[in-house]
Amino acid sequence: MVDHAAKLIGCNEENLLRMRGSDLQILEYFKIMNRELAPLTNWLSLQFAEATDADILASPIHSELVELDRCSLYYTTNYDDFIERALKRSGRNAHIVSGEHTIAHDRSVVEVVKFHGDFNNPQQMVVSESQYMERMRLESPMDFKLRGDILGRAVLFIGYSFRDPNVNYIFHIVNRLFSDLPNSPSGRRAYIVLPEPSEFERRLFNERNIEVIPVGAEEISKNVAEVLHEMRI
Repeated sequence: MVDHAAKLIGCNEENLLRMRGSDLQILEYFKIMNRELAPLTNWLSLQFAEATDADILASPIHSELVELDRCSLYYTTNYDDFIERALKRSGRNAHIVSGEHTIAHDRSVVEVVKFHGDFNNPQQMVVSESQYMERMRLESPMDFKLRGDILGRAVLFIGYSFRDPNVNYIFHIVNRLFSDLPNSPSGRRAYIVLPEPSEFERRLFNERNIEVIPVGAEEISKNVAEVLHEMRI
């Protein structure tokens, strides 16, 4: 997405842009130059449009996620609709939450929370640096929902790491909330799946009350799917 933003801006030296600024700053520059993000988000939406339901369920991770019948709450920072499509194709009643006005009051449905918005609600999408900075105030309805949803539950992170500055604040929220809550029988309330984690990563996550679940770096999707499979059996 960042590479395409650079091309739309008209910059032929994408590496130079990356040397001068972060990904979020490049997207912020795109928004300034175009006064909106629509040309970029519309392009991104088209990249996902050709995926069929069968394609999505062919993903080992998605096929296992929908089988977690005791899980009724999925959070994602992605903008695509793959999780909800997989759930609906599997016969589960999925409800999309992308803002306060879409929060479900029917506890029989499965909530898919689009924490950074989605293509159907572009005004709620968090893409550029200023939008992330605004979210990091931790005062939006979605942040309050996250805090409430964490209570009484265990949290599993898939696909994140400390290299993702855009979601680091979520780890901060989890740590701050769980530090004042009774521990689960295992001693942890939050877990993260990491491929071949280093001692550096283990220590940092453990200090934030997040237990690391290690998997092999080869065939990561298959290995993560096996973790999900073991969870439900």
